[in-house]
Amino acid sequence: MGFVDSVKDLAGKFGESVERGAKTVSNSSKKFAEKTKMKREIARVQSDINTDYIELGKVMFEKICDDPESEYASIVSDIKDKSANLEELKALLMTLEDKITCVNCGAHIRKDQIYCDKCGTKVERPAAETVAEVVEEPTTEAVFSSDQVE
Repeated sequence: MGFVDSVKDLAGKFGESVERGAKTVSNSSKKFAEKTKMKREIARVQSDINTDYIELGKVMFEKICDDPESEYASIVSDIKDKSANLEELKALLMTLEDKITCVNCGAHIRKDQIYCDKCGTKVERPAAETVAEVVEEPTTEAVFSSDQVE
């Protein structure tokens, strides 16, 4: 076997080795893509299940929220208290952001707007707005009770 034949043989083996390596990389890439796709699908299904749990919880809450004898009465009471607190916090934020709620669609709009961005309803204001107008605003003290601050 001459030198040229040895080089051809070596080149052939090298080519086969490169081909096997390329197939391995290709297979690994396909496997990685499939695993990624599967993980994404698992996350989507888990998210759907969690959404269903939340919806079920809301339905059950509505069924038992007016039953003071329920074994879940303390949890229901806690949810109602936190919901009231949440509404107070939202009202405070709206005040701080100089926003009001559209009476037609419930969108949050700036106080100085003439029409609602979402539904186009004209914002009705009292005829005689004055600078000295007193507005009841929730205070931070009213929003945070001592048992909620840790």
